[in-house]
Amino acid sequence: MYYVRTTNPSSHVARFIFTLIVIFASSSTSEKAPYSTFAKDATKAPGVTSYDYIIVGGGTSGCALAATLSQGAKVLVLERGDLPYGIPSINTINGFIDTLANLGPTSPSQTFVSTDGVVNQRARVLGGGSALNAGFFTRASPDYINKAGLDPKLVRESYEWVEKKVEFEPEVLPWQAAVRDGLLEAGVLPNNGFTLEHLYGTKIGGSIFDRNGKRHTAADLLEYADPSNITVYLNATVHRILYKTDGNNIKSYNRH
Repeated sequence: MYYVRTTNPSSHVARFIFTLIVIFASSSTSEKAPYSTFAKDATKAPGVTSYDYIIVGGGTSGCALAATLSQGAKVLVLERGDLPYGIPSINTINGFIDTLANLGPTSPSQTFVSTDGVVNQRARVLGGGSALNAGFFTRASPDYINKAGLDPKLVRESYEWVEKKVEFEPEVLPWQAAVRDGLLEAGVLPNNGFTLEHLYGTKIGGSIFDRNGKRHTAADLLEYADPSNITVYLNATVHRILYKTDGNNIKSYNRH
């Protein structure tokens, strides 16, 4: 059992919403976090422990949120999968199809059928979908950012925070060059070259695979975390979240 407490519900909610908005803009420059000190199997968890924040799911958002919050609070991440670093099919660009085709009970890729009958895959590994997808990286359009009511300057800083860890300029291979040239010949102009910006025309976007073909997932964002303030329990399944109020205090109990 784990619980998180706050003494002022209204200010806590406001602070939490604000944190979500600025999540990627942390100014932390901490060195690579020693995962062995804070990523553990859930079977090693104590019976009762307290945290300031509990994050259910160590996916693309969960890892970034945990890394940021750990700079000033005690954070617990509950992830139903394992670490991505020891799985060859995840870590290399050549293993992309093999990961999706793995239907075993401990596979990092889990098949599911959506409510409208579409068969798809979802992640069961720290880093979430960034450990399974094709690795294309691009930024949202300014129009989208404005419609969402976000601060453009803060969004740009947030992108840069993420890109320092997981974004790379890809090598343009012959088949990619052929697709690019075909689009240009078909009139999809202008040729924007390599850019992360959302632009009309043809462009070469970023990749979360580096020039050596190694994948960099959202789990790499935990390198920003304060190791003394974060715990990640792997292979953990959350069954219930219970809330208890006592005056101005709120406690949430997480059972897994």
